[in-house]
Formats: sequence, C-alpha cells, structure tokens
Amino acid sequence: MADSDPLQEFFERPLAPPQESVLRALERPIAAHRALPIADKDRLLDPTPLDSETGWCVMADGVGYVAVRTPMPGTSAAMWDWWFDWQRRDPRRYQVWYPPAHFGISYTPSPVPRTKPYWGAIHYPDEDIGMGREVLRIDFMDPSELGFCTDALERPGVGTIVGGLTGSPKRHLRHSVMTHVFLEDPDGVVLRSRFWVGAVLRPYLRGAAGDAAGRLINRPVVRRRLPFGRAAERLAHHCAAEYARLAEMLPDMYHRFASP
Repeated sequence: MADSDPLQEFFERPLAPPQESVLRALERPIAAHRALPIADKDRLLDPTPLDSETGWCVMADGVGYVAVRTPMPGTSAAMWDWWFDWQRRDPRRYQVWYPPAHFGISYTPSPVPRTKPYWGAIHYPDEDIGMGREVLRIDFMDPSELGFCTDALERPGVGTIVGGLTGSPKRHLRHSVMTHVFLEDPDGVVLRSRFWVGAVLRPYLRGAAGDAAGRLINRPVVRRRLPFGRAAERLAHHCAAEYARLAEMLPDMYHRFASP
C-alpha cells in the first residue's frame, strides 16, 4: 500500500493532540482587552510573551479573535514554506494534514512570480472548522500587504510568516485576516497563529462597487449580528488541533517528499 499511496502511512498515524495547556486556555473566552489589536500585529514578531498567547473572544468592535501558540520542535521555516506550496497541489495532501476535517483543496496560482510561491495564490480548501463543511477562500499575501512592517521577515528570530485574507465563495464574502508567524526556537520553531474573524467584510466584487459595499457592511453594527464569537471558538480549537497534528508529521514528510 505504501508504494501505491505514499501518503498512506501518514493517514494511519494517530492524531497528535494539542498540549494540555492549550486545551485548557481554550475552554472559555479571554477578556476582550487581552486580545491583540489588528493594528499591532508587528508585536507578533517579538518573542517576548504577549498578554494572551492562546485564547479566543469577541472584541469590542464585534471582531472574533483567535490566538493559538503551537511549539513545533524539529521543524524549520524552510519546511513550512515548502509545505504551503506543496500541500495545495493534491487534495490528498491537504486531507492528510488533518483527516477529521480536511476534505480536499484546489488553488489558483499567483499570476506573477513572487518571492514565495504561495504569495499571490488563492487556495480553496474544503474543510470544516467546526461550523459545517464548506469550501473556503484564502488569498495569500506578502506580510507587508497584510500590515506587517516591510522588514518583518528580516527581523531577528522570525523564520517565516504565512498569512492572507479569508472568505466564503458560497456567500461571495471576504471576511477575515489570518496570520501565522513562525519564530525560531532552539528546538525548531514556535507558531503564533492569529485570526481576526470578520475584520475585513467585503463582497467579492471588483472595483468601486465592492469597495462601496465593503464600507457599508464592514462595521461593528453588522458584525455583532453575525456569529463571529462562535466561529472564533470553533476556529481556535480547529487551529490548535490541525497544527499540532502537522507539526508532528512535517519533519518526516519534508524529508520524504521535498526535492533535494
């Protein structure tokens, strides 16, 4: 079976659970004032512990907030950059990441070459983050396009940054900001994941029409009518589980499948 399906051995691996401290931190919401404002995302580049490294809540402006810290011993920034390019090229690769809730993926490559191959690409993962199965949309971006400082990837201790804007093709709506900051650590890397759910509401319409509609709906009064708190709670648990699973597998997958 291994020869006919090189991923089978990874599908058969038991799921590596998140750390107990992470699960405990996600049992109830944190106070909203402990959430990291989206404008302060450069603080993720500094390894100094933040007020809340893991947790979820609804912020004062109605944005659902997710923070998850995942230690990833034995992995490197190069492995993670490889992974975000490699996994999108075959639905089975995305499924093996987290089989209970990942079902497949497709993607549109960047129209122009970028420093990292996933910058400018659009991924369409088919998964269930706890709100029901749905094909999502993730527009991957250069960190500076997401609001990080222009030298973010040159900061001491920063391995790589993966992030973008997420949304729902079914609902024709962009809604959230996703960032994963991989910090170098003596044992490998430590991942700081952050999501601001509902922070960038805008229909998937081109040009002025989309901009105008975005200004109309991207407001606290609209966010508070949407289930972003429930989404944040479910997403926090999903993020903790999928990255704990992948952190355990990635070194073996990289050494087996990455080109020399």
